[in-house]
Amino acid sequence: MKRRKVWHVRLLVIIITFVVIFPFLLIVLNSFKVGQSIYNSSIIPKEYTVEHYKNIFLDTDFRFWIVNSLYMGISAGIITVIVTMFGGYSFSRFAFKGKKYGLLFLLIVQMLPISVSMVAYFKMLQIVGLLNTLNGIILILGFGNSAIGIWLMRNYMNAIPKELDESAYLDGASRWKTFWRILFPLMLPMLITQFIMTFIGVYNEYMLSAILLFDPAKYPLGVGLKSFMAGNYAGKWATFSAASVLGSLPIMIIFYSLQKYVVKGLTKGAVKA
Repeated sequence: MKRRKVWHVRLLVIIITFVVIFPFLLIVLNSFKVGQSIYNSSIIPKEYTVEHYKNIFLDTDFRFWIVNSLYMGISAGIITVIVTMFGGYSFSRFAFKGKKYGLLFLLIVQMLPISVSMVAYFKMLQIVGLLNTLNGIILILGFGNSAIGIWLMRNYMNAIPKELDESAYLDGASRWKTFWRILFPLMLPMLITQFIMTFIGVYNEYMLSAILLFDPAKYPLGVGLKSFMAGNYAGKWATFSAASVLGSLPIMIIFYSLQKYVVKGLTKGAVKA
């Protein structure tokens, strides 16, 4: 009976894995097909070519799109980490008026869809002169992703005994020195987790960039790939597939190289409230 249940679970996992991997596998295979059509009689190509990967750099602005996305993702990730680090520490270690409702307010703000604030973002960036700039979007997404990060970091910090802080104070360490020498190394798994989550979200961002950026030279990867459906590169599906494959590599490299920190950070930060 137990073996039968195990096989049911295994079969379900295999089906889910296939459903998740199949679209990506289809894109990879299509990127090596001869010609631009995505509608062929067979999924597996009969002939292979790497011309589409060459055309990405010769005929499109792919290199600018990828650089813009990396710049946005890394910059927004750094902002989120800094705000999360000090915000989570403050909510965990300090007692101040409105602490409980302040944390609740952050969670409510995080639940609002970004489309609700689109007009406000547009007007705000226009007032400060950051409309049609990558830095404007970085500030919005960097600070916008910090709310849930502060909540997770606060829970993570609550799991670290306050006796560590008190021992350092008794030994003559200042609060600042205690933070950097003792607490910061313990916070690293959650900080790295926040950076990766923010980087992936901003790297794949489309809606804000499509509305707030007018200069094609500033397009990130998501908006740039849209041009394969309408614009100068319309109909080049094989080239689109090749760009999608190469565009996903930075996320895969960063995630798989740091995934142990993600697991540790999320499990420890989300359990104890």
